[in-house]
Amino acid sequence: MGRRLTRKQIKQDEFITLMDRVVGWLSANFRQASLGLGGALLVGLAWWAFTALMGSRTVAATKALDEAVAILQAPVGAEAPADAKVKFATQSERQEAAAKALAKVRSYWFTPQARMARVLQARLAAERGDVDGAIRELSAVASHRNPDAAVRLATLDLIHLRLAKGDVAGVIQDLQAMAAGKDKRLPRDQAMFELAAAYERAGKGSEAQKVLRQLVENFPDSPWQREAQQKLAASS
Repeated sequence: MGRRLTRKQIKQDEFITLMDRVVGWLSANFRQASLGLGGALLVGLAWWAFTALMGSRTVAATKALDEAVAILQAPVGAEAPADAKVKFATQSERQEAAAKALAKVRSYWFTPQARMARVLQARLAAERGDVDGAIRELSAVASHRNPDAAVRLATLDLIHLRLAKGDVAGVIQDLQAMAAGKDKRLPRDQAMFELAAAYERAGKGSEAQKVLRQLVENFPDSPWQREAQQKLAASS
């Protein structure tokens, strides 16, 4: 019993000694300690304010994006039902309204919704015939190289527009990196499916079949596997 008490006393003495040293250091260095504590509090408050700001902007950006998508999907002319909440007399009116709505979403910078709005703006530009402008917008989003929804859509749209313009060799090179997992902008199975299509466009049927077989064998749960099997069966 006495030995336990001795250990307890030793621990108490060590704690008291430590607290004496802390109090002594704070007394001798009060200014430095207060500045350090103040700096830490300022950093914490700044981070809290930034997080709160981004949270509120994300909520507002989501609402604005929903409104823009509703405009893009709104019926036009005689196709519009009488009770439709959003409708337009002409296609050009819908495009103008959509452009303004997407520009509003873009104003919520640093949000995923702003990147998605940029992808939709590119689609709108392509719809109007400005393919070069659409490619510039999509290239900017795809350059992030983050595998989020906006980057993936931008990458996929960019591939299709580049193929339509005849840049087959460049697309194949990019898709080879994605199919190998070196470029994460598209999932590997999706990249392989797109690569096979690019090979077919280039007249390289044997390379396309090879990639499709790899897709079927290595990605049994891929949503592109069934279509890949159908393509292989049709070419055999």
